[in-house]
Amino acid sequence: MTKTTHKKIIYLMAGVFLLSLIPLYLLAFYAHPSVDDYYYGAETARLWQSGGGLGGVLGLARDMMAESYQSWQGNFIAIFLMRLQPGIFGEDAYAAAPLILITAFVSAMLFFYYTALRRLVGAGRLAAWGISLAISFCALQFCYKPADAFYWYNGGIYYCFFFSLSYCLLGLLILAYKARKKGARISAVLGAVLLALLIGGSNYSTALSLAVLLASLLGLCLILGRLPGCQPPESGAARSGRLSFLPLLLVFGCLLVSLMISILAPGNAIRQAAAGESSGVIKALAYSFAYGGYSLTEGLKLPVVLLWLGLLPLFYHLSRRLSGQYPRPLLVLLYTFGIYASQGTALFYAQGLRMPPRMSNIIYFNAYLFVAFNLFYLCGWLRRRYPGNLLERLTEGLMQDGKRLLRFALLMGLAFSLACLGLWQVSEKEEGGAAFEVQPLSVSAAYSLLIGEAAQYDRDMKARHEYLSVQPEGAAVAVLPLRAYPPALTHSEITEDPDDFKNQHLAIYYHLDSVVLKEE
Repeated sequence: MTKTTHKKIIYLMAGVFLLSLIPLYLLAFYAHPSVDDYYYGAETARLWQSGGGLGGVLGLARDMMAESYQSWQGNFIAIFLMRLQPGIFGEDAYAAAPLILITAFVSAMLFFYYTALRRLVGAGRLAAWGISLAISFCALQFCYKPADAFYWYNGGIYYCFFFSLSYCLLGLLILAYKARKKGARISAVLGAVLLALLIGGSNYSTALSLAVLLASLLGLCLILGRLPGCQPPESGAARSGRLSFLPLLLVFGCLLVSLMISILAPGNAIRQAAAGESSGVIKALAYSFAYGGYSLTEGLKLPVVLLWLGLLPLFYHLSRRLSGQYPRPLLVLLYTFGIYASQGTALFYAQGLRMPPRMSNIIYFNAYLFVAFNLFYLCGWLRRRYPGNLLERLTEGLMQDGKRLLRFALLMGLAFSLACLGLWQVSEKEEGGAAFEVQPLSVSAAYSLLIGEAAQYDRDMKARHEYLSVQPEGAAVAVLPLRAYPPALTHSEITEDPDDFKNQHLAIYYHLDSVVLKEE
């Protein structure tokens, strides 16, 4: 394939990727607060509305973070951000929440995969962009529950946002070893240290699994005397290879310090007592491995399977650029699966077999890294152990014939598109007519915009906000149900039970005695 043709394919992929973001960003302007947004934003919203100013709001969020640390939970950075949900500055300002969450996710995914492919694997720019775009596109489009990841601030900022920061940290760590200029390496280390301090105070799923990953890399440094694939550019006789792990050690230490501050919070014991007895270490580990296997298989939708099949020859081709021996692929698979499964251990230990969708999202996102790494490693092992194997012949046939490679790319693209259509579900509405449940996410968002359900949801939520805002403090209020529930936008709805926690959060936000849902 000529470089011009290669560029055209990557430009086409980038164009599709950017176009797919348009309905997602447009849908952001129809988003509204939900559930915990109301609970954590109640005091900061009242202060802002009374003229407290941004400085006062930030100070109150800091004070309430300290109070929560003592009385409920230790995730101090996450709790601080929860108090600043954009809706406190006005109902229309809530659109900033999905704009921030989507942009952070897309930027982090592209940055990490591109950096890893370029700096660690030695892939060319076009190949690195192609793989990064393909993986990021699928992770975004087939998200487990998009509303909880991108359109609900409280759930998204607690999980998806810090997941994004963790990928930025890993990308910066790679640059800390592989950047050509000393200043760039120092800046990367400082950036990674800052992110480590923030992530340590976030959700335990991200913080603990990242700590396990960094500890594993440190173990490799101690065993091998260096970090595989990350020998500093200026390393030589005057520089000991065993010093190469210092940036990694610094980042890991900062993450561990921040995480321990979060774990040792007095409020954690209070919350654990309210949640009930812990499930114990053995059950937590069993649940973690079981859910890890489930999440991997659940995420392997047909389009995603086609993604990996399409990338397999390219992985095999790129594995030639590394000189490693790729020993014991089964052991590597099991160990990396353990790191992957560890994401659920903290939650299963504290609350038993429970998995909120907002957390399932980030486990699903990490499945792409798990599969990509192990496929690449397996390709390297096959190339070393069984030269001339079927995959090698297929790869050589594609790489030596530009037209054949182009046909393969177009065929996989067509198959991918048809597989996406196969995910659509068509049913009959109660009042007659067809109802569509569509994927990918961008198609679902565009569909909600086109048929007007996003606009209807927006009107109903604004009407509810205006009605509740003028009710006398301490009143018992009933509100009408929503007339539309766009799948990508709707996290949950209140109920007819005033003691339901969702109803109570809404009542707290508007300073009412109770709020219930009534029939229209």
